[in-house]
Parts: sequence; C-alpha cells; structure tokens
Amino acid sequence: MKFSARTQMIAALAVSAVLIGSTASWGSQVYAETRASALKQTQQVIFSGNEQINALTERAADLELAISNATTILNDSSGKVLDENARQVLEKSISTAQATLVANKKTVAKLKSQLKSLSSGDMWEEILPTLKRDRAENSVSINKKDVEALANNVIALGQGIQAVQATQAAWQAEQDRIAAEKAAAEAAAAAQAAAAARRAAQAKTLEKNGGSTTPTAPAPPVTAAAAAPVTQGFSAEAYIAALAPNAYVVWDSGMCARQFGPNVYLCGFATVNLAGSNTDRVPITLDSSLTERYSNSVGVSVLVHEAAHARQWWKYGPSIMTAYNALVPGQTGSMPVEWMADCATIVKLGYSTGAYTRSCTAEQLAEAATLW
Repeated sequence: MKFSARTQMIAALAVSAVLIGSTASWGSQVYAETRASALKQTQQVIFSGNEQINALTERAADLELAISNATTILNDSSGKVLDENARQVLEKSISTAQATLVANKKTVAKLKSQLKSLSSGDMWEEILPTLKRDRAENSVSINKKDVEALANNVIALGQGIQAVQATQAAWQAEQDRIAAEKAAAEAAAAAQAAAAARRAAQAKTLEKNGGSTTPTAPAPPVTAAAAAPVTQGFSAEAYIAALAPNAYVVWDSGMCARQFGPNVYLCGFATVNLAGSNTDRVPITLDSSLTERYSNSVGVSVLVHEAAHARQWWKYGPSIMTAYNALVPGQTGSMPVEWMADCATIVKLGYSTGAYTRSCTAEQLAEAATLW
C-alpha cells in the first residue's frame, strides 16, 4: 500500500510525539528518585550529627565529674604521699582533660552551627536537593575519635587517682608505723582491739543491721546489642575511682554465682562500716570471673550503682540507713538505700540496674542528683 508524502509526514510526527512524551516521563521519574535520595542522605547527615552531639555531651559530663574528683584527690593528698611523681602525673592528666573539655565545647558548638545552617537553604537547594546534600556532606564534620578521647581522659584520670591513692596509703602506712613504734604496749593492744571491733562491724549486712549493701543483680540484656561494649580497654577500677574517689575495687572470682546461682548475669556490692566515719574508704566487690561484662552498658549500670553507694556514704556516713526513709515510703532496712542508688544511676546514665527500680519520683531524682 502506498501513502502520500503528506500522510508519511503526519505518521513521522506522531511517532516523534510518542518518543518525546516517553522521554519526558522517564526524566521526571529519574528527577523524583534523585531528589528523594538526596533528601534522605541529607537527613542521615543531620541525624548522625545530632547523635555525635549527644555522645559528646554525655561523655563531657563524665569528664567534668572525673576532673572534679581528681582535683579533690590532688588537693587532699598534698604533702601526704611517698611518691610525688604520682601527683604530678595526675596534675598533668587534669590539665590535659581540661584542655580536652575546652576543645570539645568548641567542637560541639561548631557542629551545632553546621547543623543549624542546614535548617535553611536557598531556592536552588529546594529545586536541586543534591546541592544541599553535597553541602551537608562537605560541611558537617564528625569524628568518632572525639568521643573516644573524652572517655580515654576519664580512664586516665581514674588511673591517676588510683596511683595517688596508692602512694597516699603508703605514706599513711609509714606514718602509722612510726607512731606504732613510739606507742606503748597498752596503746598497741588497744589499737588491735579497735581494729578487731572494726572488722566485726564490717561483717554485718545492711539488710538488717548494717554493713554490706544487698548485691546488685540486674536482669541479663535481651539481646547482645543491648549490652555492647562501651569502650575498648575499659577499666572498672578506673571508672569507679573517677566517679567515687572514696571507693576501691575488690575482685572476688565466682562471687555472683555464690550469691545468686550459676546463671546470674552480673552482680556487685559495696561495704561500709556503720561504726566508722564517712571519711572511711568504701570497698566495692566485683566478680573477676565476669570482668568483661562490666565494660558493657549493663555492667556500667552496676558500677555506677555501687559507686553511688560510696557517694551516699560520703554524704551521710552512719546516717545512711535512715537518710532515705522519708523519700522511699513503704520500704525498710536497706531498701531505701538501694532504691536511691538506682535513682542515682538513672540520674547519671538515664537508666538503672533495674534490681530495685526503673522509675523514680522527681523528688527522688533531685536528691539522687546531689550525690554527683
């Protein structure tokens, strides 16, 4: 069949129209997909930036507390150590930590400014979201090592505190030895009797009439991710020393199984001498067979809970057994003390061991916050 030239031209134009329409539809689809992808990538950068700010803020709070405690130890130990080098190392660690805090404040401020700038954009960024995505990726600077640096400073201060306390204890031991040599036999006998009475008082338990706090045994985490390691090289001793300078760790292998049975996930307990003074150091017993678990988020909640007991003792001394009775109605014996230690853990971490409570009143949280 033959067609006229005009008919052939009309047919060709029709085919061209179909091709142009098809190409326009495909181009619109690609644009929409590119726009959606760019918006999603921009939001991911903003989300990551906010997460970094939260992490930096939390670790900075830990570091501020560690600096405060380290400064107290440094001042209190002046002229009372056998090895002055330990104090010099701690003083340098404090200076480094303070510089780290200053740098961190600048980093957080810069990151907030960068994120704020992304809340607005010009007309071209609205039309081409890839421009805003590129600006977000090029302007928002996130360095995970900044968070690690803060945590490492906390650990360094804890280790420095331990070193100073060790040489301070050695100095005190030397003073005691000199005094003992000059003391009469009657005075030595009296000191031995007092020491025996002190050990007997420590053997009691707070559950009824004083001594060791009820062992903290939180429930196992639901998933492995729920108890991921906090920081590589984490030290329970250094962490507790930084939070509670009046405390020290005693390791006891298999202690948790003896207290709760073979399937217990983790535990710990603090011991105080109700016949003593709030200036006495508080031993915190942990299970050396479960050492690695103290570095995850569940373990850290146990450490903070037990450190809170040391801080309670520091604040209230022998009055610890009655200090919280009015705040925790319906509870007696050691329960108000344990309840408020969980509240102090919530203040510090945002969650608790759950062994005694996961929820505190505003009044309880306000009181718990005074420990830190």
